[in-house]
Amino acid sequence: MHRPAMKIGVMGSASTSIAAEGRQRVDELAVRLGKKIAAESCVLITGELDGIPGRVVEVHSQCGGLSVGISPAHSAVEHAALYDTPPCPSTVVIYSGFGFKGRNVIAVRSADIVILVSGGIGTLNEFTIAYDEGKVIGLLHGTGGAADVAQMLLDTLPVRSTGAVVIADADPEQLVDRCIARLRERREVQAAGNAGPDTALQH
Repeated sequence: MHRPAMKIGVMGSASTSIAAEGRQRVDELAVRLGKKIAAESCVLITGELDGIPGRVVEVHSQCGGLSVGISPAHSAVEHAALYDTPPCPSTVVIYSGFGFKGRNVIAVRSADIVILVSGGIGTLNEFTIAYDEGKVIGLLHGTGGAADVAQMLLDTLPVRSTGAVVIADADPEQLVDRCIARLRERREVQAAGNAGPDTALQH
């Protein structure tokens, strides 16, 4: 049976929110992340703005990957007028018309895996949505911002169990590998649970 490609959402800082001294290092990690997601033949999902996600889209596209950008605007004209950012080279752009918060819900729900790279309050919003949705979540540690504090917030604040899995790693390639392995494990458990007693024993 044909299985659809895994979809990885990358959420992170806009270009204006990254300190100059850390920009080159985070950019290098974004390049590695884009290459790795393309190498795994995963569809890339972003919020269709510049910064870290835009850089990941650029590299992912150069490597032949398929990407989907979820814009907060209701049209290309509104996107250009309101957000004044360079367009991401996404293969497909969906104009949600729901603003940032509505766009965040669509982007996160559309992804199988959500990876945070740096990020401010908007990225933190995407993280909480992903947690509520029970997603496999990757934190690229050492990039600052939401990616570095998300686990601390989970450990500090009262939270309910949603089935979300949070994986932290400072290496982009290892982070993607670990998230994919966890998603596959989850799918295998779900498939075994949905199979009948006879089918579940077949290999």
